[in-house]
Amino acid sequence: METNKRMHPMMMLVSFIASLKDIFFIFIFLFVINFSSTATWIEIGRILFFVYLIYKVFSVIITWWRTTYSVNESFIEIKQGIFTRKQHQIPFDRIQNVQTNTPFYLRPLNLTALTLETGAEDEDSSFTFTAISKQEAEQIEHVLDYYTKQQGQEPETTETNETETADSNAQPVMKDKRIVHFNPTKKDVLKASALSFSYLLLIPVLASLLSNIDEVYDLSETGEKIFHFLRESWFWLSVLIFMFIIIAIGFGLVRTYLKYGRYEISSDQERIYIRKGVWNEQHFSIRKQNVQAVHIEQSLLKRMLRIAEVKLISAGGVDLSGEEINSLYPFLPINRAHNMIEEILPEFAIKAGMEQLPKKSLVARICQIPLLWITGTAIIVIFFPKWWPVSIILFLLTIASRILDYYFTCYLIHGEILQIRTGGFFITTSITTREKIIEFKLEQNLIQKRFGLADIETTNRSKPIHVNALYNIPIDMVQRTFAWYTGRSPKIEGGSYGEQDLYRR
Repeated sequence: METNKRMHPMMMLVSFIASLKDIFFIFIFLFVINFSSTATWIEIGRILFFVYLIYKVFSVIITWWRTTYSVNESFIEIKQGIFTRKQHQIPFDRIQNVQTNTPFYLRPLNLTALTLETGAEDEDSSFTFTAISKQEAEQIEHVLDYYTKQQGQEPETTETNETETADSNAQPVMKDKRIVHFNPTKKDVLKASALSFSYLLLIPVLASLLSNIDEVYDLSETGEKIFHFLRESWFWLSVLIFMFIIIAIGFGLVRTYLKYGRYEISSDQERIYIRKGVWNEQHFSIRKQNVQAVHIEQSLLKRMLRIAEVKLISAGGVDLSGEEINSLYPFLPINRAHNMIEEILPEFAIKAGMEQLPKKSLVARICQIPLLWITGTAIIVIFFPKWWPVSIILFLLTIASRILDYYFTCYLIHGEILQIRTGGFFITTSITTREKIIEFKLEQNLIQKRFGLADIETTNRSKPIHVNALYNIPIDMVQRTFAWYTGRSPKIEGGSYGEQDLYRR
Protein backbone atom coordinates (compact mmCIF):
# COMPACT_ATOMS: atom_id res chain seq x y z
CA MET A 1 0.00 0.00 0.00
CA GLU A 2 1.36 3.40 -1.01
CA THR A 3 1.67 6.17 1.53
CA ASN A 4 -0.92 8.91 1.45
CA LYS A 5 -0.22 11.66 -1.08
CA ARG A 6 -1.55 15.13 -1.55
CA MET A 7 -2.44 16.67 -4.87
CA HIS A 8 -0.28 19.36 -6.39
CA PRO A 9 -0.56 22.75 -4.58
CA MET A 10 -1.98 24.12 -7.83
CA MET A 11 -5.22 22.45 -6.69
CA MET A 12 -5.74 25.38 -4.32
CA LEU A 13 -5.59 27.95 -7.11
CA VAL A 14 -7.83 25.89 -9.41
CA SER A 15 -10.43 25.44 -6.67
CA PHE A 16 -10.29 29.14 -5.78
CA ILE A 17 -10.76 30.21 -9.42
CA ALA A 18 -13.72 27.81 -9.74
CA SER A 19 -15.35 29.41 -6.70
CA LEU A 20 -14.83 32.89 -8.20
CA LYS A 21 -16.96 31.92 -11.18
CA ASP A 22 -19.95 31.54 -8.87
CA ILE A 23 -19.63 35.09 -7.55
CA PHE A 24 -18.47 36.85 -10.73
CA PHE A 25 -21.80 38.58 -11.35
CA ILE A 26 -22.01 39.62 -7.70
CA PHE A 27 -18.60 41.29 -8.14
CA ILE A 28 -19.82 43.07 -11.32
CA PHE A 29 -22.94 44.28 -9.52
CA LEU A 30 -21.16 45.53 -6.39
CA PHE A 31 -17.96 46.97 -7.84
CA VAL A 32 -18.75 47.85 -11.47
CA ILE A 33 -22.42 48.67 -11.88
CA ASN A 34 -22.63 50.34 -8.45
CA PHE A 35 -19.07 51.67 -8.50
CA SER A 36 -20.00 55.13 -7.23
CA SER A 37 -22.85 54.04 -4.94
CA THR A 38 -22.59 54.83 -1.24
CA ALA A 39 -25.79 53.05 -0.20
CA THR A 40 -25.55 51.21 3.10
CA TRP A 41 -26.67 47.85 1.69
CA ILE A 42 -24.06 48.13 -1.07
CA GLU A 43 -21.33 48.81 1.49
CA ILE A 44 -22.49 45.83 3.58
CA GLY A 45 -22.53 43.68 0.43
CA ARG A 46 -18.93 44.63 -0.35
CA ILE A 47 -17.81 43.80 3.18
CA LEU A 48 -19.55 40.40 3.01
CA PHE A 49 -17.95 39.81 -0.41
CA PHE A 50 -14.43 40.29 1.02
CA VAL A 51 -15.30 38.15 4.05
CA TYR A 52 -16.37 35.38 1.69
CA LEU A 53 -13.11 35.68 -0.28
CA ILE A 54 -11.06 35.36 2.91
CA TYR A 55 -13.14 32.34 3.93
CA LYS A 56 -12.59 30.70 0.52
CA VAL A 57 -8.83 31.27 0.68
CA PHE A 58 -8.58 29.45 4.02
CA SER A 59 -11.10 26.84 2.88
CA VAL A 60 -9.17 25.77 -0.23
CA ILE A 61 -5.89 25.65 1.73
CA ILE A 62 -7.38 23.41 4.43
CA THR A 63 -9.19 21.29 1.85
CA TRP A 64 -5.92 20.69 -0.03
CA TRP A 65 -4.10 19.82 3.20
CA ARG A 66 -6.86 17.48 4.40
CA THR A 67 -7.32 15.66 1.06
CA THR A 68 -5.00 12.70 0.57
CA TYR A 69 -5.06 9.62 -1.61
CA SER A 70 -3.23 6.34 -1.98
CA VAL A 71 -3.12 3.83 -4.83
CA ASN A 72 -3.31 0.21 -3.68
CA GLU A 73 -3.23 -3.10 -5.51
CA SER A 74 -6.98 -3.26 -6.11
CA PHE A 75 -8.44 0.10 -5.09
CA ILE A 76 -7.78 3.81 -4.65
CA GLU A 77 -8.41 5.28 -1.21
CA ILE A 78 -9.29 8.96 -0.77
CA LYS A 79 -9.48 10.76 2.56
CA GLN A 80 -11.01 14.22 2.62
CA GLY A 81 -13.10 16.62 4.71
CA ILE A 82 -12.40 19.73 6.76
CA PHE A 83 -14.46 19.12 9.91
CA THR A 84 -15.88 15.65 9.19
CA ARG A 85 -13.27 13.20 7.94
CA LYS A 86 -14.50 11.07 5.04
CA GLN A 87 -12.78 7.97 3.71
CA HIS A 88 -13.72 6.78 0.22
CA GLN A 89 -12.47 3.64 -1.53
CA ILE A 90 -12.85 3.14 -5.29
CA PRO A 91 -12.27 -0.51 -6.32
CA PHE A 92 -10.52 -0.84 -9.67
CA ASP A 93 -13.16 -3.23 -10.99
CA ARG A 94 -15.84 -0.53 -10.54
CA ILE A 95 -14.01 2.11 -12.57
CA GLN A 96 -15.78 2.37 -15.91
CA ASN A 97 -14.25 5.41 -17.61
CA VAL A 98 -11.10 7.46 -17.22
CA GLN A 99 -10.88 11.10 -18.27
CA THR A 100 -8.16 13.71 -18.23
CA ASN A 101 -8.70 17.43 -18.70
CA THR A 102 -5.70 19.73 -19.15
CA PRO A 103 -6.65 23.43 -19.17
CA PHE A 104 -4.15 25.86 -20.65
CA TYR A 105 -3.08 27.12 -17.22
CA LEU A 106 -2.09 23.60 -16.08
CA ARG A 107 -0.16 22.66 -19.22
CA PRO A 108 3.03 24.72 -18.53
CA LEU A 109 3.30 23.00 -15.13
CA ASN A 110 2.88 19.54 -16.71
CA LEU A 111 -0.28 19.01 -14.63
CA THR A 112 -3.70 17.64 -15.47
CA ALA A 113 -7.06 16.82 -13.90
CA LEU A 114 -7.95 13.12 -13.75
CA THR A 115 -11.52 11.85 -13.30
CA LEU A 116 -12.37 8.25 -12.41
CA GLU A 117 -16.00 7.32 -13.12
CA THR A 118 -17.57 4.24 -11.51
CA GLY A 119 -21.03 4.40 -13.11
CA ALA A 120 -22.87 4.49 -9.77
CA GLU A 121 -25.77 6.87 -9.21
CA ASP A 122 -24.77 8.31 -5.84
CA GLU A 123 -22.62 11.35 -5.07
CA ASP A 124 -19.55 9.12 -4.81
CA SER A 125 -19.95 7.83 -8.36
CA SER A 126 -16.80 9.64 -9.49
CA PHE A 127 -13.74 11.33 -8.09
CA THR A 128 -11.60 14.03 -9.69
CA PHE A 129 -7.94 14.61 -8.96
CA THR A 130 -8.11 18.38 -9.51
CA ALA A 131 -4.40 18.86 -10.14
CA ILE A 132 -1.81 16.08 -10.33
CA SER A 133 1.24 15.59 -12.51
CA LYS A 134 0.75 13.95 -15.89
CA GLN A 135 3.21 11.25 -14.86
CA GLU A 136 1.09 10.46 -11.80
CA ALA A 137 -2.08 10.35 -13.93
CA GLU A 138 -0.42 8.00 -16.42
CA GLN A 139 0.81 5.83 -13.56
CA ILE A 140 -2.73 5.50 -12.19
CA GLU A 141 -4.03 4.56 -15.65
CA HIS A 142 -1.29 1.96 -16.06
CA VAL A 143 -2.12 0.49 -12.64
CA LEU A 144 -5.75 0.18 -13.76
CA ASP A 145 -4.70 -1.52 -17.00
CA TYR A 146 -2.39 -3.88 -15.14
CA TYR A 147 -5.20 -4.82 -12.76
CA THR A 148 -7.47 -5.51 -15.74
CA LYS A 149 -4.78 -7.76 -17.23
CA GLN A 150 -4.42 -9.63 -13.96
CA GLN A 151 -8.18 -10.26 -13.90
CA GLY A 152 -7.88 -12.19 -17.15
CA GLN A 153 -9.17 -9.48 -19.50
CA GLU A 154 -7.42 -8.00 -22.50
CA PRO A 155 -3.65 -7.40 -22.39
CA GLU A 156 -2.25 -4.20 -20.98
CA THR A 157 -1.91 -1.42 -23.49
CA THR A 158 1.00 0.95 -23.78
CA GLU A 159 0.47 4.56 -24.73
CA THR A 160 3.06 6.08 -27.04
CA ASN A 161 3.63 9.43 -28.62
CA GLU A 162 0.72 10.31 -30.88
CA THR A 163 1.01 11.51 -34.48
CA GLU A 164 -1.73 12.78 -36.69
CA THR A 165 -2.71 11.15 -39.97
CA ALA A 166 -2.93 13.19 -43.11
CA ASP A 167 -6.24 11.89 -44.36
CA SER A 168 -9.34 11.11 -42.31
CA ASN A 169 -10.43 8.49 -44.85
CA ALA A 170 -7.11 6.68 -44.82
CA GLN A 171 -6.68 3.18 -43.44
CA PRO A 172 -6.23 2.92 -39.66
CA VAL A 173 -2.66 3.61 -38.50
CA MET A 174 -0.99 1.50 -35.82
CA LYS A 175 0.54 3.16 -32.77
CA ASP A 176 2.17 0.12 -31.20
CA LYS A 177 -0.99 -1.58 -29.84
CA ARG A 178 -3.26 1.40 -30.44
CA ILE A 179 -5.02 2.09 -33.76
CA VAL A 180 -5.78 5.63 -34.90
CA HIS A 181 -9.12 5.66 -36.70
CA PHE A 182 -9.65 9.36 -37.35
CA ASN A 183 -7.84 12.70 -37.41
CA PRO A 184 -9.69 15.67 -38.93
CA THR A 185 -8.16 17.31 -41.97
CA LYS A 186 -8.35 21.04 -42.74
CA LYS A 187 -11.38 20.29 -44.89
CA ASP A 188 -13.06 18.56 -41.94
CA VAL A 189 -12.39 21.56 -39.68
CA LEU A 190 -13.85 23.96 -42.26
CA LYS A 191 -16.90 21.74 -42.61
CA ALA A 192 -17.27 21.55 -38.82
CA SER A 193 -17.04 25.34 -38.59
CA ALA A 194 -19.82 25.79 -41.14
CA LEU A 195 -22.13 23.15 -39.65
CA SER A 196 -21.60 24.02 -35.98
CA PHE A 197 -22.69 27.64 -36.67
CA SER A 198 -19.93 28.85 -34.34
CA TYR A 199 -19.81 32.15 -36.20
CA LEU A 200 -23.33 32.97 -34.98
CA LEU A 201 -22.08 32.95 -31.40
CA LEU A 202 -20.35 36.25 -32.11
CA ILE A 203 -23.76 37.99 -32.05
CA PRO A 204 -24.66 37.15 -28.40
CA VAL A 205 -21.03 37.74 -27.37
CA LEU A 206 -21.09 41.28 -28.81
CA ALA A 207 -24.58 41.91 -27.42
CA SER A 208 -23.48 40.84 -23.94
CA LEU A 209 -20.33 42.96 -24.17
CA LEU A 210 -22.26 46.07 -25.24
CA SER A 211 -24.86 45.46 -22.55
CA ASN A 212 -22.19 45.28 -19.83
CA ILE A 213 -20.51 48.45 -21.14
CA ASP A 214 -23.88 50.23 -21.26
CA GLU A 215 -24.43 49.44 -17.59
CA VAL A 216 -21.36 51.54 -16.77
CA TYR A 217 -21.28 54.09 -19.60
CA ASP A 218 -24.44 55.26 -21.36
CA LEU A 219 -24.10 54.26 -25.01
CA SER A 220 -27.58 55.29 -26.13
CA GLU A 221 -26.53 58.69 -27.48
CA THR A 222 -23.45 57.32 -29.25
CA GLY A 223 -25.42 54.40 -30.67
CA GLU A 224 -28.09 56.73 -32.01
CA LYS A 225 -25.48 58.85 -33.81
CA ILE A 226 -23.87 55.76 -35.36
CA PHE A 227 -27.29 54.48 -36.44
CA HIS A 228 -28.19 57.76 -38.20
CA PHE A 229 -24.77 57.90 -39.87
CA LEU A 230 -25.04 54.35 -41.25
CA ARG A 231 -28.62 54.87 -42.40
CA GLU A 232 -27.50 57.82 -44.53
CA SER A 233 -24.39 56.10 -45.91
CA TRP A 234 -24.98 52.79 -47.73
CA PHE A 235 -21.26 52.51 -48.46
CA TRP A 236 -20.19 52.48 -44.81
CA LEU A 237 -23.13 50.25 -43.92
CA SER A 238 -21.96 47.73 -46.55
CA VAL A 239 -18.39 47.97 -45.25
CA LEU A 240 -19.60 47.36 -41.68
CA ILE A 241 -21.67 44.33 -42.73
CA PHE A 242 -18.76 42.92 -44.74
CA MET A 243 -16.35 43.38 -41.81
CA PHE A 244 -18.82 41.75 -39.43
CA ILE A 245 -19.15 38.72 -41.73
CA ILE A 246 -15.35 38.37 -42.00
CA ILE A 247 -14.91 38.69 -38.23
CA ALA A 248 -17.75 36.21 -37.58
CA ILE A 249 -16.24 33.65 -39.98
CA GLY A 250 -12.82 34.12 -38.38
CA PHE A 251 -14.33 33.79 -34.90
CA GLY A 252 -16.09 30.57 -35.95
CA LEU A 253 -12.94 29.09 -37.51
CA VAL A 254 -10.81 29.86 -34.45
CA ARG A 255 -13.40 28.49 -32.04
CA THR A 256 -13.89 25.33 -34.11
CA TYR A 257 -10.14 24.77 -34.48
CA LEU A 258 -9.61 25.17 -30.73
CA LYS A 259 -12.29 22.52 -30.15
CA TYR A 260 -11.71 20.06 -33.02
CA GLY A 261 -8.30 20.91 -34.45
CA ARG A 262 -6.43 18.14 -32.61
CA TYR A 263 -9.30 15.69 -32.42
CA GLU A 264 -8.32 12.05 -32.50
CA ILE A 265 -10.22 8.77 -32.22
CA SER A 266 -8.19 5.66 -31.48
CA SER A 267 -8.63 2.27 -29.85
CA ASP A 268 -6.87 -0.84 -28.69
CA GLN A 269 -8.21 -4.27 -27.85
CA GLU A 270 -9.85 -3.11 -24.64
CA ARG A 271 -10.58 0.65 -24.79
CA ILE A 272 -11.69 3.49 -27.04
CA TYR A 273 -9.74 6.74 -26.74
CA ILE A 274 -10.90 10.24 -27.67
CA ARG A 275 -8.62 13.28 -27.60
CA LYS A 276 -9.90 16.79 -28.21
CA GLY A 277 -8.99 20.41 -27.65
CA VAL A 278 -6.10 22.67 -28.63
CA TRP A 279 -6.33 25.27 -25.89
CA ASN A 280 -7.75 22.93 -23.24
CA GLU A 281 -6.77 19.32 -23.87
CA GLN A 282 -9.23 16.60 -22.96
CA HIS A 283 -8.66 12.85 -23.06
CA PHE A 284 -11.33 10.25 -22.54
CA SER A 285 -11.19 6.47 -22.53
CA ILE A 286 -14.01 3.98 -22.28
CA ARG A 287 -13.96 0.20 -22.04
CA LYS A 288 -15.45 -1.42 -25.10
CA GLN A 289 -17.34 -3.87 -22.92
CA ASN A 290 -19.14 -0.92 -21.27
CA VAL A 291 -20.64 0.32 -24.54
CA GLN A 292 -24.34 -0.51 -24.32
CA ALA A 293 -25.51 0.94 -27.64
CA VAL A 294 -24.35 3.04 -30.57
CA HIS A 295 -26.35 5.96 -31.97
CA ILE A 296 -25.88 7.49 -35.41
CA GLU A 297 -27.60 10.89 -35.43
CA GLN A 298 -28.35 13.06 -38.45
CA SER A 299 -30.16 16.38 -38.68
CA LEU A 300 -31.84 17.42 -41.92
CA LEU A 301 -28.80 19.47 -42.97
CA LYS A 302 -26.39 16.66 -42.12
CA ARG A 303 -28.44 14.21 -44.19
CA MET A 304 -28.21 16.53 -47.17
CA LEU A 305 -24.41 16.68 -46.77
CA ARG A 306 -24.15 12.95 -45.96
CA ILE A 307 -22.46 13.38 -42.61
CA ALA A 308 -23.42 12.08 -39.15
CA GLU A 309 -22.55 12.08 -35.47
CA VAL A 310 -21.81 8.80 -33.68
CA LYS A 311 -22.54 8.59 -29.95
CA LEU A 312 -21.59 5.78 -27.59
CA ILE A 313 -24.20 4.96 -24.95
CA SER A 314 -22.01 3.81 -22.11
CA ALA A 315 -22.50 2.39 -18.65
CA GLY A 316 -21.13 5.12 -16.43
CA GLY A 317 -20.99 7.75 -19.16
CA VAL A 318 -20.34 11.26 -17.85
CA ASP A 319 -19.81 14.75 -19.12
CA LEU A 320 -16.39 16.38 -19.01
CA SER A 321 -16.40 20.09 -18.18
CA GLY A 322 -20.06 20.26 -19.12
CA GLU A 323 -19.45 18.85 -22.60
CA GLU A 324 -20.60 15.52 -23.84
CA ILE A 325 -17.45 13.51 -24.48
CA ASN A 326 -18.99 10.12 -25.39
CA SER A 327 -19.62 11.51 -28.87
CA LEU A 328 -17.23 10.59 -31.64
CA TYR A 329 -16.42 13.39 -34.08
CA PRO A 330 -19.80 15.13 -34.71
CA PHE A 331 -19.20 15.69 -38.43
CA LEU A 332 -18.12 12.32 -39.80
CA PRO A 333 -18.87 11.36 -43.43
CA ILE A 334 -21.64 8.78 -43.17
CA ASN A 335 -19.64 6.00 -44.87
CA ARG A 336 -16.64 6.69 -42.64
CA ALA A 337 -18.90 6.61 -39.60
CA HIS A 338 -20.22 3.16 -40.54
CA ASN A 339 -16.72 1.84 -41.23
CA MET A 340 -15.38 3.26 -37.97
CA ILE A 341 -18.08 1.54 -35.93
CA GLU A 342 -17.20 -1.75 -37.61
CA GLU A 343 -13.47 -1.19 -36.93
CA ILE A 344 -13.87 -0.24 -33.27
CA LEU A 345 -16.95 -2.25 -32.22
CA PRO A 346 -17.55 -5.10 -34.68
CA GLU A 347 -20.51 -6.39 -32.64
CA PHE A 348 -22.35 -3.11 -33.38
CA ALA A 349 -21.72 -3.12 -37.12
CA ILE A 350 -24.46 -1.55 -39.27
CA LYS A 351 -26.52 -4.01 -41.32
CA ALA A 352 -28.40 -3.28 -44.51
CA GLY A 353 -31.89 -4.46 -45.49
CA MET A 354 -33.90 -2.99 -42.64
CA GLU A 355 -37.62 -3.75 -42.49
CA GLN A 356 -40.09 -0.94 -43.27
CA LEU A 357 -43.35 -0.43 -41.40
CA PRO A 358 -46.72 -1.21 -43.06
CA LYS A 359 -49.06 1.58 -44.24
CA LYS A 360 -51.43 1.05 -41.33
CA SER A 361 -48.65 2.38 -39.12
CA LEU A 362 -48.87 5.70 -41.01
CA VAL A 363 -52.66 5.76 -40.59
CA ALA A 364 -52.28 5.21 -36.84
CA ARG A 365 -49.74 8.02 -36.63
CA ILE A 366 -52.03 10.45 -38.47
CA CYS A 367 -54.98 9.51 -36.23
CA GLN A 368 -53.15 10.24 -33.00
CA ILE A 369 -54.21 13.46 -31.23
CA PRO A 370 -51.73 16.28 -32.07
CA LEU A 371 -51.31 17.57 -28.52
CA LEU A 372 -48.46 19.92 -29.44
CA TRP A 373 -50.53 21.59 -32.17
CA ILE A 374 -53.59 21.90 -29.88
CA THR A 375 -51.51 23.43 -27.08
CA GLY A 376 -49.76 25.82 -29.46
CA THR A 377 -53.03 26.87 -31.08
CA ALA A 378 -54.64 27.53 -27.69
CA ILE A 379 -51.72 29.78 -26.69
CA ILE A 380 -51.92 31.67 -30.00
CA VAL A 381 -55.69 32.17 -29.79
CA ILE A 382 -55.57 33.39 -26.18
CA PHE A 383 -52.44 35.55 -26.18
CA PHE A 384 -51.50 36.26 -29.83
CA PRO A 385 -54.70 36.13 -31.95
CA LYS A 386 -53.08 38.13 -34.77
CA TRP A 387 -50.58 35.33 -35.26
CA TRP A 388 -53.22 32.75 -36.27
CA PRO A 389 -51.29 31.73 -39.46
CA VAL A 390 -48.64 30.24 -37.17
CA SER A 391 -51.21 27.63 -36.11
CA ILE A 392 -51.58 26.48 -39.72
CA ILE A 393 -47.80 26.24 -40.14
CA LEU A 394 -47.52 24.28 -36.88
CA PHE A 395 -50.24 21.87 -38.04
CA LEU A 396 -48.51 21.28 -41.39
CA LEU A 397 -45.19 20.68 -39.64
CA THR A 398 -46.87 18.18 -37.31
CA ILE A 399 -48.32 16.20 -40.22
CA ALA A 400 -45.05 16.40 -42.17
CA SER A 401 -43.12 15.18 -39.14
CA ARG A 402 -45.42 12.15 -38.76
CA ILE A 403 -45.17 11.28 -42.43
CA LEU A 404 -41.38 11.58 -42.41
CA ASP A 405 -41.20 9.58 -39.18
CA TYR A 406 -43.17 6.77 -40.84
CA TYR A 407 -41.06 6.94 -43.99
CA PHE A 408 -37.68 6.77 -42.21
CA THR A 409 -38.59 4.40 -39.37
CA CYS A 410 -37.35 0.86 -39.93
CA TYR A 411 -36.25 -2.12 -37.92
CA LEU A 412 -33.93 -5.14 -38.09
CA ILE A 413 -33.01 -8.13 -35.95
CA HIS A 414 -29.79 -9.79 -37.11
CA GLY A 415 -28.34 -12.44 -34.85
CA GLU A 416 -27.64 -10.72 -31.53
CA ILE A 417 -28.16 -7.22 -32.97
CA LEU A 418 -31.27 -5.05 -32.69
CA GLN A 419 -31.10 -2.15 -35.12
CA ILE A 420 -33.74 0.61 -35.08
CA ARG A 421 -33.99 3.82 -37.10
CA THR A 422 -36.48 6.49 -36.03
CA GLY A 423 -37.18 10.17 -36.59
CA GLY A 424 -38.44 12.58 -39.20
CA PHE A 425 -36.56 15.86 -39.43
CA PHE A 426 -33.92 14.41 -37.08
CA ILE A 427 -33.01 10.75 -37.65
CA THR A 428 -31.39 8.43 -35.10
CA THR A 429 -30.17 4.93 -35.88
CA SER A 430 -29.68 2.88 -32.73
CA ILE A 431 -27.71 -0.38 -32.61
CA THR A 432 -27.60 -2.54 -29.51
CA THR A 433 -27.25 -6.23 -28.66
CA ARG A 434 -29.53 -8.57 -26.79
CA GLU A 435 -27.23 -8.95 -23.78
CA LYS A 436 -27.02 -5.16 -23.37
CA ILE A 437 -30.81 -4.72 -23.07
CA ILE A 438 -31.89 -4.86 -19.44
CA GLU A 439 -35.63 -4.28 -19.94
CA PHE A 440 -38.20 -4.84 -22.68
CA LYS A 441 -41.50 -2.96 -22.45
CA LEU A 442 -44.70 -3.19 -24.53
CA GLU A 443 -47.49 -0.59 -24.66
CA GLN A 444 -50.68 -0.37 -26.70
CA ASN A 445 -53.39 2.30 -26.79
CA LEU A 446 -56.94 2.03 -28.17
CA ILE A 447 -56.07 3.28 -31.66
CA GLN A 448 -53.13 0.88 -31.91
CA LYS A 449 -55.28 -2.03 -30.73
CA ARG A 450 -57.73 -1.22 -33.53
CA PHE A 451 -54.95 -1.42 -36.12
CA GLY A 452 -53.07 -4.35 -34.57
CA LEU A 453 -50.09 -2.19 -33.60
CA ALA A 454 -48.07 -1.53 -30.44
CA ASP A 455 -45.06 0.38 -29.06
CA ILE A 456 -41.95 -1.24 -27.69
CA GLU A 457 -39.24 0.25 -25.48
CA THR A 458 -35.82 -1.18 -24.78
CA THR A 459 -33.70 0.02 -21.86
CA ASN A 460 -29.91 0.00 -21.67
CA ARG A 461 -27.79 0.53 -18.60
CA SER A 462 -26.37 4.04 -18.65
CA LYS A 463 -26.36 7.22 -16.57
CA PRO A 464 -29.11 8.25 -16.85
CA ILE A 465 -30.89 5.08 -17.97
CA HIS A 466 -31.13 5.05 -21.76
CA VAL A 467 -34.52 4.21 -23.31
CA ASN A 468 -35.03 3.59 -27.03
CA ALA A 469 -38.59 3.40 -28.39
CA LEU A 470 -40.17 2.11 -31.58
CA TYR A 471 -43.75 3.28 -32.13
CA ASN A 472 -46.68 1.81 -34.06
CA ILE A 473 -45.20 -1.48 -35.16
CA PRO A 474 -47.24 -4.58 -36.08
CA ILE A 475 -47.94 -7.19 -33.45
CA ASP A 476 -46.04 -9.84 -35.42
CA MET A 477 -42.93 -7.64 -35.18
CA VAL A 478 -43.53 -7.28 -31.44
CA GLN A 479 -43.79 -11.05 -31.10
CA ARG A 480 -40.58 -11.61 -33.02
CA THR A 481 -38.75 -9.01 -30.94
CA PHE A 482 -40.06 -10.46 -27.71
CA ALA A 483 -39.05 -13.98 -28.73
CA TRP A 484 -35.61 -12.71 -29.76
CA TYR A 485 -35.16 -10.88 -26.45
CA THR A 486 -36.11 -13.91 -24.36
CA GLY A 487 -33.75 -16.09 -26.37
CA ARG A 488 -36.34 -17.92 -28.47
CA SER A 489 -36.14 -18.37 -32.20
CA PRO A 490 -37.13 -15.18 -34.09
CA LYS A 491 -39.37 -17.31 -36.30
CA ILE A 492 -42.68 -17.78 -34.48
CA GLU A 493 -45.00 -20.38 -35.86
CA GLY A 494 -48.71 -19.63 -35.75
CA GLY A 495 -50.21 -20.74 -32.47
CA SER A 496 -46.88 -21.21 -30.66
CA TYR A 497 -48.02 -18.52 -28.29
CA GLY A 498 -50.63 -15.95 -28.94
CA GLU A 499 -51.03 -12.25 -28.42
CA GLN A 500 -52.58 -12.69 -24.98
CA ASP A 501 -49.59 -14.74 -23.81
CA LEU A 502 -47.29 -11.99 -25.05
CA TYR A 503 -49.06 -9.33 -22.97
CA ARG A 504 -49.04 -11.51 -19.88
CA ARG A 505 -45.28 -11.84 -20.18
